Amino acid sequence: MGYVYVILSFVISLVSFPVYIKLMKRYKLGQYIREEGPDLHNYKTGTPTAGGIIFIVVSAVIGLFIKVPIPLLLSLILFGLIGFIDDFASIRKKDALGLRAYQKLLLQIVFSIIIISFTEVRPIFGVEVSKFSYYFFWIFVITGASNAVNLTDGLDGLAGWIWVSSVLPMAFLFKDKFSLIVVSAVLCFLIFNTRPASIFMGDTGSLALGAFLATFAMYYDAEIQLVFSSSIFIIETLSVILQVSSYKMFRKRIFKMAPIHHHFELLGWKEEKIVGVFTAINLVISLSYIFARW
Repeated sequence: MGYVYVILSFVISLVSFPVYIKLMKRYKLGQYIREEGPDLHNYKTGTPTAGGIIFIVVSAVIGLFIKVPIPLLLSLILFGLIGFIDDFASIRKKDALGLRAYQKLLLQIVFSIIIISFTEVRPIFGVEVSKFSYYFFWIFVITGASNAVNLTDGLDGLAGWIWVSSVLPMAFLFKDKFSLIVVSAVLCFLIFNTRPASIFMGDTGSLALGAFLATFAMYYDAEIQLVFSSSIFIIETLSVILQVSSYKMFRKRIFKMAPIHHHFELLGWKEEKIVGVFTAINLVISLSYIFARW
């Protein structure tokens, strides 16, 4: 009967998103585009944001009904809450920046600890570790994955499609029904988020999806699979680190703009091409590990 909940997740989301978009437009609650972003994105200012609240609520309600693992459920709800606060702080201030970086990081660390507390200390990459090391590692991974998806969420459909390509192989590998329910809701979101997007997931969605991906790996002891499944998210994050480090140390930029998807955008690639190529690469790398295990 699991397929019923997957379909239900999609149908409820399909009905909810148009209503949400209409309400956000009526009250003029839209996205503010960062000034340092490409000029190509200025037209997106005012697009309804925080759309992640729909696929989080739909997935969470169904998850509570079918009694899914608590860590997976909490990762969506708690990190979605951080993003929701951030998104609406941005709307209230009429600025692209919502919460301060330290405020967001502090909440991510605290909520990561709560999520991890519902699991037992287990080996990491096959190596026995102490409780402190276990918590430290997964706090870093959950927080890092959350921010990585957030960094990737810079083009219509990019973060969503890459996330789907990350989670789907893992969902089938570990036969996890709840992740398929979440994927179903996110796929519905992508109907409205594909360029030209009529809604953005906002930090509400990106922070939650990143945390869910990492928590999934923690729950199923899938650290190695996470590395393969998150290849593009890792590359996006590294591009920012390299760009900032290079500029601070040598006053030179490696990329035209970071994260790296903006580099390709400024090279003349269309958004649809970047989304397609990045998603395909991520899916192939993710599937390669599964094939290797077989």
